[in-house]
Amino acid sequence: MLGLTLGALPHFYYQPIWVAIIFLAMIGWRCMNIWRAWPLPSKRYKKQRWLQLSIAAFAVTLLLLHYGNLIGRDAGVALLTVMLGIKVTEIRSSRDFYLSSFLGYFLVVTNFFYSQSIGTAALMFVVVIIMTASLISLNDLTQSIHTKFKLKLAGKMLLQAVPLMILLFVLFPRIAGPLWGLPDDAYNAKTGIDDSMTLGKISQLIQSDEIAFRVEFADKIPTQSSLYWRGPVLWHTDGTTWTALDEKQYTANPPEIVSSGEIYRYSTTLEAHNNKWLFALDFPTQLPTDEKTHFTQDGQLRSDDNIKQRIQYQLSSQTQYTLNAGHDEFLQLALQLPENQHPRTQQLAQQWRQQTTHPHEIIELALNHFNQQDFYYTLSPTPLSGDTIDQFLFETRRGFCEHYAASFTVLMRAAGVPTRVVTGYQGGEINPINNVLVIRQRDAHAWTEVWIQGKGWIRIDPTAAVSKERIEQGMSMVMPLTMRSPLLIAQSQKLAELWQALRNNLDALDNKWNQWILAYGPKLQKEFLAKLGMSSPDWQKMVAWLVASISIVLLIISLFIFYRRKHHDPIARLYQTFCNRVALERGISEGPLDFANRLKQYYPDNAIEIDHITQLYINLHYGNQSASIEQLKQYVNRFKPQK
Repeated sequence: MLGLTLGALPHFYYQPIWVAIIFLAMIGWRCMNIWRAWPLPSKRYKKQRWLQLSIAAFAVTLLLLHYGNLIGRDAGVALLTVMLGIKVTEIRSSRDFYLSSFLGYFLVVTNFFYSQSIGTAALMFVVVIIMTASLISLNDLTQSIHTKFKLKLAGKMLLQAVPLMILLFVLFPRIAGPLWGLPDDAYNAKTGIDDSMTLGKISQLIQSDEIAFRVEFADKIPTQSSLYWRGPVLWHTDGTTWTALDEKQYTANPPEIVSSGEIYRYSTTLEAHNNKWLFALDFPTQLPTDEKTHFTQDGQLRSDDNIKQRIQYQLSSQTQYTLNAGHDEFLQLALQLPENQHPRTQQLAQQWRQQTTHPHEIIELALNHFNQQDFYYTLSPTPLSGDTIDQFLFETRRGFCEHYAASFTVLMRAAGVPTRVVTGYQGGEINPINNVLVIRQRDAHAWTEVWIQGKGWIRIDPTAAVSKERIEQGMSMVMPLTMRSPLLIAQSQKLAELWQALRNNLDALDNKWNQWILAYGPKLQKEFLAKLGMSSPDWQKMVAWLVASISIVLLIISLFIFYRRKHHDPIARLYQTFCNRVALERGISEGPLDFANRLKQYYPDNAIEIDHITQLYINLHYGNQSASIEQLKQYVNRFKPQK
């Protein structure tokens, strides 16, 4: 029950609370049967049996109401968890015990559908040891083995499997993509940037400490204010929500990009998000060579397939560039505004339009408006209703990045300047342990791009006009310490620094785990095997190496087990070492005293030593524990027969 509970524990985070309640209630029922002799459901207790069936039917009904079906990752794992808890209450035979244990092993596997972290692997290792110890206990009919020894034996069995596990991991031929396809609901829980933006949506991400991606630069890292990680580009607005173009609206024409300035080369490890965009430092100079990707006309770097597993790709970028300077076929979309909405905002923009028609001057008027009026950058903006843009600009004036990006875009469009919203991430936090830039969901950001004839799309970040610290120092410096550290730790600067140092070390370890374990795919496998000496690795060579390696390991293990069984007793091994040093061979039925008498006749100069060794062996081997194994070891090591 301990093993099953630990195996089910991580699932309680993803599943409805009633799944945990039913599972723990069933475990508790069985515990009360052990401690207080509560009756269990069986044929002799029909009331309890019907209660059990009713609980099972109730659980299935709840699952159907919550998930809509019993097929899929989430519904299937929840069903397994509930039914495994109920199964514990009816274990009466060895068959029931074996079935519950094997389902427990399967429960261990399902945890990796949600997380493949080091913590999950460590916890499941403990669960497997407990489940294996339970099976050892079932086969200990006399219950003569102590629980501590059972756990130790289970751990040894797992360690003995490690060499084979490593060989299978390294040499088993990898294929592109997962070995099996998970249903669509396996990716529903992903959070982060998507292809739409509603005021208040991005600000919710500051509560998430989840890692969006990691970046390792080959040389110099750009300044914090230059770290704009380009994602979806939003064009349409209904007054409340901003959305991207439909894929069918794009043509095959690539964007016109002219880059200049310093080139930054870097490797990105992107977490799965079940969408097609890849995040890149604005602006990438070429497509990744290892991925099926393309540029859209508005400068998005997109994959041909949804990112359903962690990927790694190499890029280079230049932060100085012009994009579609000559013409952009979507310019009319960049002027679109919903009818009969934002009247006060449009009136303000028209006043600026009457003052000047030059785009640069209109932009300057808008940025000065944000900077000189009572606007505030806040991580907890006031909820808006009705005409959200007018309400923000003329009433609340407290907002997050998406508030400023959306309102600035409406102002520019109303003034006749083509403008669009770009979402992605800004900044990141450098881990001093491995010098890797970590971008978290809380670094999500929205900014704008305006189109000017001859200059193309120019980035304008209105958030910088209100809060330079957000752009120049990053979100981590803007957030209060209480939001970056647990409450008790945040109250002490030293504890907060220790907490951050611990997190940096764990994140560096997690990054290595991701790159060498979880990202060990076809490409990395071939590179690694080539370093080991395998020329042109293919699946035939891998299989041959795998068979040969496993055969060698099994042979070594067999010889070791044979030797241990033959010389299991350390006292007997020491005495056998002594026997191997003399010229005479001890008979199969010859006792140690008789053998010693023969040896003393053959080695008269060693008679005293022979007596000491023989007597110590007899005392130790036949039950007199007053003797010391160390003494026997010393005498045997010093023994040198002299003829």
